[in-house]
Amino acid sequence: MLLVTGCSSDGQELKGIWHAEFEAVPGLKTALDIQLNQELMSGKWTGRFELPELMAAEQIPAIHIDGPNVMLDLGAGTTFKGEVSGDRKLIKGILHIPNQQPENLSFTKTPNWSAQIPARADAKGKPLKAWTYQAPVEAGDGWASGTLEPRILQSKPLNDLLARILEGKFHGLDALLVAQDGRLVLEEYFYLGGRERLHSVQSVTKSVTSLLVGMARDKGLIKNLDSPLRSYFPNYTDSLPTITSPTLRNALTMSAALDWKEDIPYSDPENDAVRMNQSDDLYQYVLSKKPDPTDKPGERFEYNSGLSILLGGILLHATGKPADSLAKNTLFRDLGINHFAWTTLGGKVHTGGGLFLRPRDLLKIGQLVLDKGQWNSRQIVSEAWINESTAFILPTQAGNRESGYGYQWWRGVAKFGSNALTVIYAAGYGGQMLYIVPDLNLVAVTLHHNQSDINGSHSITWKHMQEVILPAFQK
Repeated sequence: MLLVTGCSSDGQELKGIWHAEFEAVPGLKTALDIQLNQELMSGKWTGRFELPELMAAEQIPAIHIDGPNVMLDLGAGTTFKGEVSGDRKLIKGILHIPNQQPENLSFTKTPNWSAQIPARADAKGKPLKAWTYQAPVEAGDGWASGTLEPRILQSKPLNDLLARILEGKFHGLDALLVAQDGRLVLEEYFYLGGRERLHSVQSVTKSVTSLLVGMARDKGLIKNLDSPLRSYFPNYTDSLPTITSPTLRNALTMSAALDWKEDIPYSDPENDAVRMNQSDDLYQYVLSKKPDPTDKPGERFEYNSGLSILLGGILLHATGKPADSLAKNTLFRDLGINHFAWTTLGGKVHTGGGLFLRPRDLLKIGQLVLDKGQWNSRQIVSEAWINESTAFILPTQAGNRESGYGYQWWRGVAKFGSNALTVIYAAGYGGQMLYIVPDLNLVAVTLHHNQSDINGSHSITWKHMQEVILPAFQK
């Protein structure tokens, strides 16, 4: 919810889009745009706000403008208090975010939304409509670079796709990267994307968390995947059944058989993931959920971000370190990932979707999995864990032997021509995707800021991977 209070006799000057920036997560300046409209007859204010880097957009439910004083209530305890400048060109004040230092903020009038920009522009802001291939550079981050082979460069479907991107047909796409045979060969940024710019990976976070669980198991800190979940949360009460208590393995495979609603829109207040994020204690919210009386642990996959959140608590119990600190000093250190952010809610690291990575660093995660736990010939995660965690353990739909789930990793089959290729992938809200295709020795990343593109009409989706990108890279 975004609430603006205050009242103004200069309504026409306040109507329109106002833009500000703040550091939503360390190292990432995020746009906050609000649009104010005033109905001609009633004088009632309406509008909406957008946080494109956080993939959040919502109608403003109540607006009242009175004099220079302005207050924005963005929900979850976050507020902005300020006033309109005398020349009506600025709204200046202080942004208050729970558990963070207050930050000075200044809204300025702007003709367009922050995300309403060309896919790619020159130094003067003029749209660039023609795609010209440029080989990725070696940036000292551990990636070896290569060039696309002529057969790939001459792929008409691939060239057509990139041309359509620059024409604005995929206006939420921020990054498209491909590595093959261990070399980064395609690195394209659009809109809000950039090589050094952090990007939300949403639920791809879950797959990274799985790697941390694997590393803890490799070190003997987690001994038994079939231990009851409650054994990792001794300071919490729970509603989990005693006889058929769900286990760590059930959490990894999202088969804990809890009464959990996440198959409804995230805009629905009954969505358990949303309610969990708004709760005082993430772990307590999940542990207090009752078992589904029609189901048993381990028998059926049901998407449940709460179980991924519990994995963070399990890591904390087993290693003594929260997931962000653990990653920094183990997985990310070993991969040369030195710039990332991982959000917390109520002091708990959000292991269900709070990770922000640079695109090339996310691609490293895929290469690590492709190479059976190795990065640049160094074993970081055991091959046994990679094989076990990315295996097809449960179908995501009853009877479907092509679409499956492992330990926080998805499985699918890409079909084109006479080919049927196994794809291991991590998937996040809004089009954040990490693809691993062993048969092509290939990994790919797509990143978007598409919170509203439910049907994928302007996102690079599985369809484009299957019909355009993978065929172009077929050997």
